[in-house]
Amino acid sequence: MITEIKPPSPDSTSKLVDAHGLLEALFDASSRPSLRYIRKMQAQRRIPYIKLGHLVRFDVDEVREALRDDWTIRSRRKTR
Repeated sequence: MITEIKPPSPDSTSKLVDAHGLLEALFDASSRPSLRYIRKMQAQRRIPYIKLGHLVRFDVDEVREALRDDWTIRSRRKTR
């Protein structure tokens, strides 16, 4: 269960990280999901990833945006 995604740090520049780095960059240690969860999301193509040969890397900003778009529940009611 995702409780809250950490906001980007002000000095963050987009860089590629492995799955462990992605977990550390996105989630607080107390609410961090498992590596299996990240791999499951990757297999379902719910988070973007880049394959470099046999290595899999993630762009932290792109994954943050994908999670925000996918897991944000919006109201059905239209505003006037």
